Amino acid sequence: MRGALLFGFAALACGSNKPELPSGLSAPVSCVAPGYPDGPYGTEPGSLVRNACFRGFVSPHTSRLEESELEPVTLADFHDPAREAPVKVLLFNTAALWCVACQIEHQTLPGHYAELAPRGLEIVTAVFQDERYEPADFSDLEVWIETFHTNFPIVLDPGYSFGLYASAESAPLNLVVDPKTMTILDKFVGDQPAVMWPYIESLLDD
Repeated sequence: MRGALLFGFAALACGSNKPELPSGLSAPVSCVAPGYPDGPYGTEPGSLVRNACFRGFVSPHTSRLEESELEPVTLADFHDPAREAPVKVLLFNTAALWCVACQIEHQTLPGHYAELAPRGLEIVTAVFQDERYEPADFSDLEVWIETFHTNFPIVLDPGYSFGLYASAESAPLNLVVDPKTMTILDKFVGDQPAVMWPYIESLLDD
């Protein structure tokens, strides 16, 4: 399986002969979503998350992993001001193929999702760089999904729009967000499972 190669990527040298990104994948598209909260937006707990547009898979475990099947996905898709969906907590997560901490985190994310989604958790991961610190493309997304058996929404973020909230070097970033207001409830920079998961579970219990 191609995904089995992922854990060797961290040892590769910088530089790449990868092809240029397909049109439309070089950066997130600026987007306007009617009904999405107006700013001002911010980057710390208590502030609003800015909307962003991506391409990815809403249900990668049931999708055909082909580039032609990539779907438009926006942060606004997860905004639920009327609480019509059962989601209580959003977790926006970043990952890069060079990031060992991201790899460690994603070994457990599908299990956490399977356990906590029925209680109201939604996870959205954004893959932003490859093993050579270059913008991620479809092949990187495919490797990530296959390696970790991703069972929640996952998108490409080659322009690293989540860089508003933390530097690439500090990945993974985890933003815990209220879907009703799109307010950041907390921000975890680096892999902090011992702190983050009890906090998320406390929110789900409310």
